[in-house]
Formats: sequence, structure tokens, C-alpha cells
Amino acid sequence: MALLAAWVGVAPAAAATDYIYGIGTDWKLYQINVDSVANTVSTSAKLTLSNYISGWGSSGRFNEYINGLGIDQATGNIYFNYSYNSTSTSTSGTMTVVPYIYQNSGGGYSPPYALGAAITSATLPATSVGAGWVPRATFYNGNYYAGIQNSDTFLVLPITGTTTKSYGTIASYANWDHTSITSMQGGDFVIGSNNTIYGTAVISSANTFYRQPLADATNASTGAAWTSFNVDSSIPSATQGSIQVAGLGQSANLYVISSTGGNVYKVNGYDNSTAPTFSQIGSSGVMPVTMTDLSIIVSAPLPVPEASTMMGAAGVSAGVVLEFLRRRRRKGSSVVA
Repeated sequence: MALLAAWVGVAPAAAATDYIYGIGTDWKLYQINVDSVANTVSTSAKLTLSNYISGWGSSGRFNEYINGLGIDQATGNIYFNYSYNSTSTSTSGTMTVVPYIYQNSGGGYSPPYALGAAITSATLPATSVGAGWVPRATFYNGNYYAGIQNSDTFLVLPITGTTTKSYGTIASYANWDHTSITSMQGGDFVIGSNNTIYGTAVISSANTFYRQPLADATNASTGAAWTSFNVDSSIPSATQGSIQVAGLGQSANLYVISSTGGNVYKVNGYDNSTAPTFSQIGSSGVMPVTMTDLSIIVSAPLPVPEASTMMGAAGVSAGVVLEFLRRRRRKGSSVVA
């Protein structure tokens, strides 16, 4: 009942633990449990996402990456993307990204499937796939929002459909931050219920925290510039790497996790006029792997099966296989297994 209440927007009972999901560089989906009162962090590995990517490891695909995690708090649906290019050099050749969904179907998850056709650098700015071509993303109010690596381009993919989901016409906004910045490396963002983007990026080799009204990011001509703070003295990019953002959603808390250091921090004063401060949660290097991207907070764990309960190389439990077959029989699906 707690999960159902959370998904349909009913205010959940107060809880000490915030539940976050992340994608690791082992391409597994992780559940991250953060208790900022007890100062503890625990993780558990879930599905190996690469097992469900059509063509993963195929000849002619280089720099394959899974990134851009987003969660629809109303349904529990999980969004991410898969990117690669056609040459071994990460900044050349044709770049390709495919949006995916790991769909919650009545309390259980069906195998992840592609939301639609692949998107290539013929239609979006070609930058770099070295850490994922579209590394920062979130889901908010019916849309999958994403940002391109080494670019200040902001994407909006409307999600449509009921039983089967797909993406609609992509809107692309160049210079969405409305500053002189032209290259954002690493980082992540989430969108709060106040329609404000909260994010991080490496700007001029320094970790930067920013926020911006969503309406300004999607206003190509007259949108106001974001508010940003250099936070490299608190979380140095030279030793901690870029920082991923998690939080808000069904909580008022905002967290960041350093990619190289593997440390978890609570962000204090993220709406203040001065730079936010960071309180470390748990021990140093608490994360088991580097996280490529993180999600919003949900108030109760999603019913994603543990990796240890999976069967076979594809990591599919018997229940998931059965649901997949039922889906195919119901609608003659072309779902990617």
C-alpha cells in the first residue's frame, strides 16, 4: 500500500530513508538507501541493463554506455538511454542514442525495451560518447528531459502510450543555460516539484552546482540565465570527479554522489542565494561502483527484483519471463528482450 500511495501521488508516511536508483559502470541498476539522520548508506544491485540492449557488443559499435536515468514517481517506470558511436575515437563518427524504459506493469517489471527508433548525430549535435552521449537526464511531468555531453543542449522527449510507451517529437534547446558556457562535462540534474532544475556540471575543470526554472531552460530566446556556484573547493573534481545528483521527487532532500570518490553528500541550502554546503553521509568511498547517473527520490522501494534472484546469463527471473511472454501475446509486441 505504501508503494501504491507513493505512485498515485498520495503523501506517504514519514520515513527516515530516501530511496534512490542509480546506473553503475557495471551497467547494473542499483537501489541506494540513504538515511541522513542515522548517517548511513546501503546499496543493492538489481537488473543488469546491458543484457536487454538490442545489439549490445555488436561489431562496429564503440564506446557503449548506459546513462540518463529517470523515474516516473507516479508509476515507478524507469527510463534510461544507451549510446555508442561508429569509431573507436569517442568524438568522431556517427553517434547514436536509444531511449529505453523498464516498465512497471501492475507491481512487477517487464524486461526493458526501446522507446522508439535510434536517434543519431544527423539530428542532434555530435559531441562525445566517451561517458555517454546523453549522460544527464530525469523524468518529470510526462517528459524525459536530457542533456548532451560537452554541450549546453537541453532535450525534451514527450512520453506517450499506455500499455506500450514511446517518445514523441524531440524538442532541442541550444544554450539552455543562457550563459557564455558552451561545454558541460559530466554532472547530472533533477527537476523539483517547483518546476526548477537542480544540477551539477564540470565547468572549466571545476565542479559547479546550478539551478534554473524549467521555463527558462525551454525558452530559447528570452529565458533567464541559470544561478550557478563553483563548489569545487567542497568536492574537488581533480580528486572526486564529476558529481551526480539525486533527490527531490517524493522528498525535500537533495543529494550528490562523487563519481571518482564514491562519496554521498546531502546538499544543504540548495535554494539559497549563497553556495550550498555539503554534509557527507556514510563513510568515504561508500559506493560499490561508479554511478553514471542517479534518479529522484521515491518514498518506498520499487518492486525491482534483486540481481541474486535472477536466472541465466540474461538475468531474467521466471516471473519476468512470464510477464514478457504475456505482453507479447497481448499485443504482438516488438519489445526488445
